[in-house]
Amino acid sequence: MKKRIKYLVLVLLLFFAFIKVNALEVSKNNLTIKKGGHEKVELYVNTENAITKVDFTLVFSTYDIPASFEIADGLTDSNPNGIKHNITLIEPQTGKILLGTVSISVKNNAPTMNGTVSIHTAYAKTESGETINLKAQTINIDVPGEEQPKEVDKSLIDKIESKLVDIELKKDVFEYTVTIKENIEELDLKAIPKDSNTKIEIGTQQISELTDNIITITAKNNDIEQKYLIKIETEKEEKRTAETIVDKDKFKKDNSYKIKWIILIVPLLMVFLSGMLISKKK
Repeated sequence: MKKRIKYLVLVLLLFFAFIKVNALEVSKNNLTIKKGGHEKVELYVNTENAITKVDFTLVFSTYDIPASFEIADGLTDSNPNGIKHNITLIEPQTGKILLGTVSISVKNNAPTMNGTVSIHTAYAKTESGETINLKAQTINIDVPGEEQPKEVDKSLIDKIESKLVDIELKKDVFEYTVTIKENIEELDLKAIPKDSNTKIEIGTQQISELTDNIITITAKNNDIEQKYLIKIETEKEEKRTAETIVDKDKFKKDNSYKIKWIILIVPLLMVFLSGMLISKKK
C-alpha cells in the first residue's frame, strides 16, 4: 500500500514537472479609478518555452474608460497604435517576461460606473516557429460615484429656548421674527451654545426698552462672532364694546295682527247684536 502511494506521488510530480506554463499575466485584475484619474497595469507573458514573438488583442468596453498599450524597453511593436499588437523580442526568452504596461484612464465627465479592458486572442511563437496559445486576461475597472460635500453648519448656537415663543434655528439663518401677545412685557430667551467655550450675550428683553423691536443675541468663540436678531411683533387683541347696535327696521313692533282682529270682531259683533234684537221682538 505504501509503495503504491509513493508511485502515485512520483507520477504526479513528473506530471507537473513536464507541464509548461504558457499564459499572459497582469499585475492587477481589479482597479478603482476616480473620474479624471488614470493607472498603469504591467503585462507579462509567463512561459517555459523559448519565445521570440507575442501577439495579442487589447480592447476596452467603453470610450469613457479608454486603455492603451506601452511597450517595454528592448522590445518592438509593429502595430503600436492598433488594438492588435505584435511584439518582437530581441532574442529568445523564457520565464516571466515584461511586455509593457496597459495605461487606463477615466474621463472627467464619464457617466459609466464601471468598465473592462480585455487582453485576448493571445499567442506566442517559439524560435522554431511553434505557436503557443496564451490565456487571456481581463482588467475590471470600478469608477466610484462623486462624493457629495457634506454640509457643515457653522452656527455657534445649538438652539434658543423659551416658554413664551418658539424659535427653530435654521442653517446660516441669523434673523427671526416672533409674535407675542400684547400683555407680555418681557421675553425669556435662553441661547444654548454648541461648544462650552462659546460665550453668549443677550441684550435687553424688556419689550419697552427694545430698539426697533429687536432682541440681539451675540455668540463668540475665539475669532468667530455671530449675531442673531430676534424681531418682536405684537399681536393686538380686538376690543369688544358692550353696546349692541340694533337694526330698528328689523326689530320694530309689528301691529298688523291688531287690524286683523278688528276686521274679524266687527262682523261677529254685528251678528250678535242683530240676534239680540230679534229675540227681544219675539
